[in-house]
Amino acid sequence: MNEKKIIPALTGIRAICVYLIFFYHLNFFSPVLQPVLYSILNEFYCFLSFFFVLSGFLIYYKYSEISSFNKTTLYNYFVNRMARVYPILLILISATFFIGFYHHYYSGRETIKLYLLNVTLLKGFSAKYWLTGIGPSWSMSVEELFYLLSPLIFLCAKNIGSLIKTVLIFYGIGLLLTLFFHFFPFENFFGSFLFTAYSTFFGRAFEFACGIFLGMIVKGEIKNIFFEWLGNKALYLGLSIIILSVAFLYFIAAHYAIPHATDSWPGIIVNNILLPVGITIFFYSLIYYESFIHQFLSSKVMVQLGNSTYSFYLLHTTFVLSYIFKFISTNIFIAFICMILISFIFHKLVEQPLAVLVRKRFHKKQTILL
Repeated sequence: MNEKKIIPALTGIRAICVYLIFFYHLNFFSPVLQPVLYSILNEFYCFLSFFFVLSGFLIYYKYSEISSFNKTTLYNYFVNRMARVYPILLILISATFFIGFYHHYYSGRETIKLYLLNVTLLKGFSAKYWLTGIGPSWSMSVEELFYLLSPLIFLCAKNIGSLIKTVLIFYGIGLLLTLFFHFFPFENFFGSFLFTAYSTFFGRAFEFACGIFLGMIVKGEIKNIFFEWLGNKALYLGLSIIILSVAFLYFIAAHYAIPHATDSWPGIIVNNILLPVGITIFFYSLIYYESFIHQFLSSKVMVQLGNSTYSFYLLHTTFVLSYIFKFISTNIFIAFICMILISFIFHKLVEQPLAVLVRKRFHKKQTILL
């Protein structure tokens, strides 16, 4: 499978998902005047699942050889991951807490504590601190732990059976960690079983496993008769399961009268299990079959926007959005356009150059034995 065919089709979808997450965070519907629309949009956090499935697929597709534990290969893999994620995360977290301290949002000691929890990504394991600093960056704790564990996962998961066993082991580890911190509490780490299931890698492992499973298919390591039988109908089945999942989340939240469906176990099952299955089938269709959606997501504009989604994701709830509201417009849609432009510029001038610089500085050349 040609990587050039895969990347454009799966890059554009990142832009759509992160924009939907933006409108989830800035829900413009009225809970009084438009309660149904408000509640549906309030479940759009679920589009984060697309990124976890996509990460599982791309990391396996590009780096599955890291399971060999070759020192240079492993070292360069971690350099690539750090270069991609950490430089702008560090810059934006530092700026966020500097501004917060300047405006007296935190005391000096509290600033240092929260800053360290954020830059180390440990905040993602605490139900007390997970939304501090740059709120959405909690998901980077999930991503980074997957990156760290990937070599071990790829070593253990060589087929569907072993992949499922690996997921169950991570579920078990999450269960044990939650029990441990229940009896020995510390800063609300692994604060509840629901928190562990939604907010940590140990509860989201299945989503990454779905991506790995798709990677195994694309690399020709396993065959899936069901996918082959589906053919181009995979697009419609995948989209149907995704739409159905969002509908289920809405009805679950309404039934239990809770803000988000994932505040309940039925919601966790839909978000963490059913939705990723639909996403995997949808991604399969984007990789193997032409369609209007495939062409749209593969367009140059969508690929460019997709490439800047990490910057958009980190920036869209920070001081940048506050300054847009203060100095440009309080209109959500104008703010949305401004965020797209600012994120694109930030990606081109800061994120991308820094990633290239880190890779050049720290990469090691492979030793070729003749």
